Amino acid sequence: MKTYVNGSTNRISKIILKFVSTPKTFLERAQKEEPEKLPFLIKAKHKVNTQTYQDFDFHTINEKSKNNLHIVYFHGGALCLNGGLAEWMMIDKWVKKTDAKASYVIYPLIPQYKTQEIYDLSYGIYEQILSKYPNDEMILIGSSAGGLVILSILQLIKKRNIKKPALNILLSPWIDFSLSHPDIPLYETKDKVLSLARFKGIEDYDNLDKKSGIMNPLEYEYDEPIHIYGGTNDMLYPDMLLFEDNNPKIDLKIYYNCPHVFMLLPMKQSKVVHKEISESINLLKQKVLTYKE
Repeated sequence: MKTYVNGSTNRISKIILKFVSTPKTFLERAQKEEPEKLPFLIKAKHKVNTQTYQDFDFHTINEKSKNNLHIVYFHGGALCLNGGLAEWMMIDKWVKKTDAKASYVIYPLIPQYKTQEIYDLSYGIYEQILSKYPNDEMILIGSSAGGLVILSILQLIKKRNIKKPALNILLSPWIDFSLSHPDIPLYETKDKVLSLARFKGIEDYDNLDKKSGIMNPLEYEYDEPIHIYGGTNDMLYPDMLLFEDNNPKIDLKIYYNCPHVFMLLPMKQSKVVHKEISESINLLKQKVLTYKE
């Protein structure tokens, strides 16, 4: 189901977008990045339990939650860049409004890894979180490239018949690694964050093998509900539309004139999205409590 919502980019957000826009490719930027560290603000605000799966950390906060809901977050960054404080601040908002636990996953990235390894290891991290918190209802949330990781994990979850997430939420997701949709260039001119030129070179790191049980999400039929939030000023918008057309259980909410991952920006529309996400998690909390009774 598609829903369109009026939107616009405010002045402060336009300034931020101008500041973060760069002609460098994502791979060029990745070469200068250090291993991702836990932000000081999060360490100061929360008791963080850092655990490891095959050298990859996941940081869990609010372990003393009074419910058994657990957000598992996969950050964006074109599969080659770190996440950051802005994404942690989103998580902080959701935890504050829902009292859910939350785990921030630091998953493998290009160029050290290729897509098959990224998806397999990310699935392994999810499975590890399940084993550590077996009674929790998992809520997978991913932004941009994190959405692509989640869509791949969901395929493996079904294939290997393990516990499914109770809720799946994607924010401006990158759905098709190939970026081959013919309408992408039409929206690329509106996109201040992404461009085909910035993705240059990343295609060399796609080694996905269908025999592994993972395929292009546009070719796969998902039987679980997935909530997607996106904007029309995003070059990934055409693939969001195509994905919704292919999957009847997709709830796609599109905001006019809003950029890629606008949920990270200080916009009125981002506040609406965060409110809806928190409400969805709290609604799940009520369902879980009713089921237990």
